[in-house]
Amino acid sequence: MKLFDDFEAVRFPEENLIFITHGGYLYYIYDVEYKHWRKYRNAGNDHITVRNYDDVSKEVLMDALDGKAPQKETDFMRFCNPEQLCIRDMLDLLREDYPNYMSDGEIYHTTHRFLLESDICYKSYEELKKLFDNALAFHQNHEQILNQVKNLCFAFIGRDIFKEEIRIVDGHDSSSYFWIMPVRVIDYSNTENLDSVAEMRSTEISIEEDDVSQYLTPFLYKFFDDELEANKNRADAQGFEWYLTHNFFTFDSITSILNAINDTIDALDSGRDNEFTAKLREKRGTATYQLLYARDMSEDQIKAYNANRPTEDNTEIDLIIDFYRRFVYRMEYMMKVGKEKGYDLISFMGP
Repeated sequence: MKLFDDFEAVRFPEENLIFITHGGYLYYIYDVEYKHWRKYRNAGNDHITVRNYDDVSKEVLMDALDGKAPQKETDFMRFCNPEQLCIRDMLDLLREDYPNYMSDGEIYHTTHRFLLESDICYKSYEELKKLFDNALAFHQNHEQILNQVKNLCFAFIGRDIFKEEIRIVDGHDSSSYFWIMPVRVIDYSNTENLDSVAEMRSTEISIEEDDVSQYLTPFLYKFFDDELEANKNRADAQGFEWYLTHNFFTFDSITSILNAINDTIDALDSGRDNEFTAKLREKRGTATYQLLYARDMSEDQIKAYNANRPTEDNTEIDLIIDFYRRFVYRMEYMMKVGKEKGYDLISFMGP
């Protein structure tokens, strides 16, 4: 039975189930006997040949949805246990149920960040629904809601995730982030091949590439060793690479980096200069790139943009020091645990 967009409903009679697919990929399952919906654990990844299954009548499907014909994917999400939903699903439901509040960009992004950081996401989602329901009942304004979401977030997570800081993600962030972790080379014939390197992802951290460029490259470039065997044997790589390539550092090199960072922390805190403080004042990263083309900008506007690119970094000293202290702590822990597990190198890999 064709539904909406590329969604279809088919029967799996052997186990008395109804499958809901999107583009042939399984997303939702309904158990007819127990009248129970669930989101498929591997939703969007397992493909089935829809034409090989029996069709579902409109009446049967409506009965499974309490008499309502499905019009959109959220109609299925509502019948699933929130524990089975991903963050995108939760946000879709919140936007649908509370459009006035969730259309506010600041409320939306605060809610999204809260769910991303939450250890037990579905519990946070359930409390957010209670908060928004209460706000509707008492006609609260957007500023009141924003403060309540932030307070709820602090109560759940135990720290202020909205304070200004140079972010370090504990774990893997697959967007524009560098991935930093202990590694061990198991095949030196070509260390650019990802299958040649064992990765210890349990201690991985991720740092946005612009932050790596601005705050870490002065140290990384100085202590990167081109002659290290693991670096020499990267087939098509030269020097410190920025695109999906391991940049290997020995533990001794990382220790030297951390010593230099600690000295820089002291220099920044006391107002003195060392060999890195001047480099930190130079603006680096995507903000400094020359703009060649923009669809909605004239040639004169592009020239004006390029002429006004920043040359100096104006980040507050306290934010830089705070970032360095958190980075040093994580790297010391990473080396300690990595050494215990038999890893002997640290890799920095760009996005």
